Amino acid sequence: MHNVGGPRKSGLSCAECRRSKLKCDRVFPCQSCMRRGCANICPEGTLAATKGNKVLMAHAQRLSEQVKTMTGRIKELEEALHETQRSNRDGSGPHPLLQTSSQSHEHVEEPDLRTIYDDEVHDVTETIGSLSIDGDGRTKYHGESVGSEYFQPLFPPDGYPSQQSVSADPKYLGLPFEIIDLSNAYPFGLKDSQYTKFLFLPFLPPRERALQLMELYYRNVAWMFDPIVRDDFMTNILIPLYGHTGSPNVNNIHSHRLSVFFILLASGVLHDQSPSSMVLAEQYYALSRAALSLDPISQDATCATVQALFMAFGHIYQSDRTNNEGRWLLMGIVARIAQLIGLQRDNAGWGLGQEEIQRRRVLFWEIYSVDAWTSILHGRPPALSINHTDCRFPEDLDPAIKPSGAVEMGWHPWKFRYSASCLGISVQHVFNTRVPSYSALLELDRKIRKFNLPAHLQSPMEASEAGRAWSPEAPKAMQQYAALCHREANLMYIHRSWFVQAFREAPTNPLQHKYAPSVLAVYRSACRLISSLNGLYRVHSQPTDRTWFFWSAIFSACIVLGAIVVDSPQCTLASNALQELDQGMVLYEEGSLPCRPPATMLVLHRLRERAFTSLQAAQTDRQSQSHRSSINPGDPDVLGPRKSGITGTPFGSSASSTSPSGSDRQSSELSDGDIPIAQYYAALANPDLVLPATRELELPFSRTFEPYYPAASEEDINAPSPFFDPGLRAAVMESKMQPNESNAGPSSSRPPPQPVPLSFQQVYNPDHA
Repeated sequence: MHNVGGPRKSGLSCAECRRSKLKCDRVFPCQSCMRRGCANICPEGTLAATKGNKVLMAHAQRLSEQVKTMTGRIKELEEALHETQRSNRDGSGPHPLLQTSSQSHEHVEEPDLRTIYDDEVHDVTETIGSLSIDGDGRTKYHGESVGSEYFQPLFPPDGYPSQQSVSADPKYLGLPFEIIDLSNAYPFGLKDSQYTKFLFLPFLPPRERALQLMELYYRNVAWMFDPIVRDDFMTNILIPLYGHTGSPNVNNIHSHRLSVFFILLASGVLHDQSPSSMVLAEQYYALSRAALSLDPISQDATCATVQALFMAFGHIYQSDRTNNEGRWLLMGIVARIAQLIGLQRDNAGWGLGQEEIQRRRVLFWEIYSVDAWTSILHGRPPALSINHTDCRFPEDLDPAIKPSGAVEMGWHPWKFRYSASCLGISVQHVFNTRVPSYSALLELDRKIRKFNLPAHLQSPMEASEAGRAWSPEAPKAMQQYAALCHREANLMYIHRSWFVQAFREAPTNPLQHKYAPSVLAVYRSACRLISSLNGLYRVHSQPTDRTWFFWSAIFSACIVLGAIVVDSPQCTLASNALQELDQGMVLYEEGSLPCRPPATMLVLHRLRERAFTSLQAAQTDRQSQSHRSSINPGDPDVLGPRKSGITGTPFGSSASSTSPSGSDRQSSELSDGDIPIAQYYAALANPDLVLPATRELELPFSRTFEPYYPAASEEDINAPSPFFDPGLRAAVMESKMQPNESNAGPSSSRPPPQPVPLSFQQVYNPDHA
């Protein structure tokens, strides 16, 4: 009798193969069962003896896909229903269709895992973000973190002519046709170029002049971003180019390294005390573009390619105040080429030399830092993500040695680590479409404040602060303020959307709003940015006056200070904010002349006048809400871009303003359960931690303020003429206004400018502009 339950005899096919009369390979699970999707029953089990098992399986698969599709559709409908109910704000509970089956029969209390700050996160996301569309369909997007200076051109002041970006076209620089043709092919280059590097030989300066401009570059530019260290430039570019005799030979270096050479000269000559420095800088910039175009970047990409493009980004940052979008696009190309040559991956295991490893690491982290910061200022996502790199930090080539002999981290290594640890997280926080909770913002704030800063990079908050002083060396002092600006501007931008919400929902007293920590954080950062830069400017007026991103942060600080007074004149911070605004405007008007966008001072004048009127009305009758000056719908939103679409002429568009009566009911004080966070941010207003001007938070409203009417400069009033570089006009004005400056020196001691094939007076004559 056959024993059914006994052990299987070796060599028998599986049960399903025998039932289906299929060939079995007798390696279980067999290939036949695996192909049919029933490997789990092999070798003993069998499928149901029904007709068409394959048909049933296909039908089951279709049902499964249908269930997934319907589940996704249900979620979309629930979200739409939730959105409709939320917009109605009727205060009732969830819609019956949004309740689960258990909730529909009985109310089960579940613990609320969110803090009190998270209740209206969705509201904050919908008030930020702006899309401008003109009549021709040209579109620009700005997110919540956009710097005020970048958003301001959408709303030019009344009576001020709109400025057209006038770039120095190579054909107006006296350059030959071949150079112009190559320059116009920038940045991608000519695929089949018939030109050679000998085109650039007449434009190479003498070796002594090149060394002088190199020193100007590393003193005035490389203190901030240094994509090619001095030794690298000397060893791989300058020495091969000039050799030991001083006679240039362009055949010794690649065209992209020649591009690096010219762009370094262009950035260095900007800081030369010469009336023709702007024109010479544009000529060297055009030569750099042409040299890069000799070999297409898609085929000849190297570290030199990335260096040339990255330094071009920095040059535009210094020389062209109107080319924000051009810089943004160029930074995207830099990031793509960096990824093309693998800078985002650490290369220690690829067998490269130590010099090449260091060069690649330095270059990647410089690009990452600038890309992250640029994205925050433009309110747009970055091109590089910290999650996509394992590149290690480069060696510290310039550490600080304390008197005790202890070694501290230098500026560049600290900048790289701050960018990776704090700036990268800030970027993820700002551009996450699923907005993080407010408690997550406070945690990010705490991380930024606690990030270690070496003692030699700590800057004084005020002139009399003990234990801190500005370095007598201008580059070191600039790094001190840059460290402060990195932190305080970062805090100001990430808190600003919540700062805006607090003022819109509680204009009478935003310090009683649940987002009061953001109000204090933005106010404190704005004050520290202005006070500290004021101290730096008094010690090192140059190159402070040419460092644009310093003044961009000051402009944004003035905007938020003025917004405090305009939108909440009865707030206890209002009178102090007006004082800080006055200080910031005096500093901005005096110090930013060589590099500020033309219309910005007129914007600040208007803002200050509105702030003065608002505070004066509040002092006259503190209880009267009718005299409070609110933001006019036709004016630019001084608190930052809202979620809006601006069509046609942006300044003429209308934006809905929040009703104070409706929003006041939504304000609430911090609850008892949030005392630790409240105490932490209450420390921001502590007299020992904040500037002296904030010690009088409870000022009487009988205090009076005088109107502030500083004279606008010629650069702010006159629009540039066609084909004339506004930077050249500023240089000429500066030479006329400051003939007796001690640091200018006699004209005879200045090195002569590099001769060019054609006279600049023939193509760039200011008298004809």
